[in-house]
Amino acid sequence: MTRSSLLKLIVITLLAGVTTFLRATPIDYEFFVFDASNGLAANGAQTIKCTRTGRMVITTIGHVNFYDGHNFTHIAPESDDIYPLPGYNGNYRLMFDRHHHLWLKDKHQVACVDLLTESINHEPAKVLREMGFDKPVDDLFADRDSKLWMLTGGELRSTDRNMELKVRDGVELQDVDVFDSTYVLLFYADGQVEVISQDSGKKLYNIVTPFGESEKYSRSSVVYSNGSDYFQIRNGDQGAQLRRLDVRAGKWTNLLSLPFHLNNMVEHRGVLYIAAALGYFTYDLASGELHHVETLRLSKGRTLRTDVNAIAFDLQGGLWLGTEYRGLLYGKPIISPFKSYTWSQPEATELFRLMAAKLDMTPKTYQRHVNSVFKDSRGWTWTALYSGLKVQKPNGVQRHFGRKDGLMNEMVHSVVEDNQHDIWASTSHGIAHLFVKKDSVIRIETYTNMDNVPSESFVNGMAAKLDDGRVVMQSLDHMVVFNPDSIYAVESSDFVLNPKLIRLDVNGLSVEAGEVYDGMMILDRAVTRVKEIHLNYDQNTILMRFSGLNYFRPIQTYYRVRVKGSHRYNKWRMFSHSLTPEYVDKYGQLFLSLMNLKPGNYEVEVQTSMTPNVWKSEPFVWQIVIHQPWWRSTGVYILLLFVVLALMIGNFMLFNLNTKLRMNRNSEETDILRRIKTYAARCEAMENEMLAPYIVSQRRGEYGVISEEFVDAMLKIIPYVNNLKGQRFSVEELSERAGVPLAKLYGLLAAHLDKSPRALIGRLRLERGTELLRTTDMSIAEIAEKLHFVSPNYFIASFYHQYRVTPQDYRSSIAR
Repeated sequence: MTRSSLLKLIVITLLAGVTTFLRATPIDYEFFVFDASNGLAANGAQTIKCTRTGRMVITTIGHVNFYDGHNFTHIAPESDDIYPLPGYNGNYRLMFDRHHHLWLKDKHQVACVDLLTESINHEPAKVLREMGFDKPVDDLFADRDSKLWMLTGGELRSTDRNMELKVRDGVELQDVDVFDSTYVLLFYADGQVEVISQDSGKKLYNIVTPFGESEKYSRSSVVYSNGSDYFQIRNGDQGAQLRRLDVRAGKWTNLLSLPFHLNNMVEHRGVLYIAAALGYFTYDLASGELHHVETLRLSKGRTLRTDVNAIAFDLQGGLWLGTEYRGLLYGKPIISPFKSYTWSQPEATELFRLMAAKLDMTPKTYQRHVNSVFKDSRGWTWTALYSGLKVQKPNGVQRHFGRKDGLMNEMVHSVVEDNQHDIWASTSHGIAHLFVKKDSVIRIETYTNMDNVPSESFVNGMAAKLDDGRVVMQSLDHMVVFNPDSIYAVESSDFVLNPKLIRLDVNGLSVEAGEVYDGMMILDRAVTRVKEIHLNYDQNTILMRFSGLNYFRPIQTYYRVRVKGSHRYNKWRMFSHSLTPEYVDKYGQLFLSLMNLKPGNYEVEVQTSMTPNVWKSEPFVWQIVIHQPWWRSTGVYILLLFVVLALMIGNFMLFNLNTKLRMNRNSEETDILRRIKTYAARCEAMENEMLAPYIVSQRRGEYGVISEEFVDAMLKIIPYVNNLKGQRFSVEELSERAGVPLAKLYGLLAAHLDKSPRALIGRLRLERGTELLRTTDMSIAEIAEKLHFVSPNYFIASFYHQYRVTPQDYRSSIAR
């Protein structure tokens, strides 16, 4: 026999004698085992803590584990991550501080975890320096408010409380706490407690242990306060003490002395639970009753005798035990109402007899795919099928229930009605509870092996309600009995759940803290700690996975979700495995998909509950910001604004310039039109003047030189203007009439309108002469007289000068 085995035997033998005076505990927990096969880093759990939101933190040898109700994640410090603590001689201690750190102490060393990133801090010395501790630290402590105290040499300092105290020389300081926000308590290895004023820092008095044997239990200490009293575990090489301290009275009370170690303790509903080398103890604070649980009852009828390193409660009241080699044990806060008995137990035979008395046991023949038929008190007919459960009402209305409605398994075997007129159905995987309200089934809950229901098929038609209201169902190897009233009590229990974001997928990729995706770091801290998520415009398909931290009945986790800014979830929507199994899995995890989000701000609000009608906590809120693309960002908008302003200013200036030019042009056009009218009028007024030869000097001075282009244009313009008889016209019309471009016409008019129209009049008369030569038989002399030429010879000379042919020859050419 090995030394460790011999020691175990001695401990158990001594324990049997010690516990004869201890009464059996009234709380009969049934424990479920979580070990390495479930994802725990190792099968030895050293410490357990429940965070403020309900997440479990478990340390195993070499690892820190985080548990969210279904998955374990763990991190491990390396040797370089360890900070030496020469003043600490105890075993594993887990402490939180107010700076988002977790400190894990072991003998002569400590490791630090950054809770914001849920990673090992590789420079604990730097963390201590940043907190104001420059000198080497011998030991560190966290008081009830998670404020840190550092022991350096003979001084105890707390930067959180801005205090510095001297400690006793030559005696190990083992624990520090602050009582009633007034007194600092220093617990020493010799059992003495110093009481110091928090305001002045002066020692008020000492509390000395009256028990003696101080050195026997001086190796390590664990202190717990319930607010009014302190409880202390003192361990030595040969055993342990559990003591109670009334601080105000300065009085110690010894509660228990044992020949083996006690490890840690926690209070729950007026009962102190103490982890021990074999099982655990309970101490009723009001009655003083002490109980020992040395044999743990496991699920599936097994039992276990083991040491318990750590003990803790979650927010639902579930009990967690950490063992040295048997993993992590979880006891539900409420004992399962389902009781299973094998055929070797007399209870099974009696239950079968009671059930058979309620049933028609004659053989029945059903159609294929039908297992049994049941008619309830409402006259509804329930048919258990291979493919689910069918109900038909007297009015002919039918409904079929399957997996999509919340059934864990669609092979239904038997149906029964309870006193509340709800329906219970046995399947090949669990027992389904159909809640009926106002003549309709409103939801379905399923109970499985986690609720003490056998993991086996049930027998067709073998289910009945007994006279006392209990329901009995027969499975292949068991008789199962339960009281539905107890289950309704569980439904209305005061369980508070807090949703926790446990995973984030963006565009199909799982996002990790500190990782860069498409040039952007999405998370700078652990996803469980993040409350605001920033994404690029093209990172707009998101899958958020939530846990309700429902350890008691994860399958019975209800979520209420609203996403402000989203059309799909802009109003509160409820999800659960029984109502929406495509959103919530059997482990109570919600998969919330947000697809094709447009740039903008979104608020994801989530609530969790055990029932669909009661939401006891305020919504937890996550902010999601989808940023605009760079070309739609604020900076670009500002630049664009400047460009628009510049264009507006430029356009305004161009508009003003154009307006001025248009005004000038309109003014010039008005002047041109006036001059054209005047020129046409002068031509008309000089129509009857006699044309006679003039000397060159007169032509150059009085009349000036008129270009042929101007004459050709005016020959077409003047008749048109004179025919308008004062009507409005424009230069554009004259340009079109003359067949001369507008700009060129402006130049001709500007250059010639100030000159005498005499030469133009001569051309007009010659044009008239050509018309008379073509259309009349008038003589040359008659035409000259009609056109007011001074003589026929002058007409002939002017005609020849213009057309290079005499009038007679011109007429002759026309006649030919």
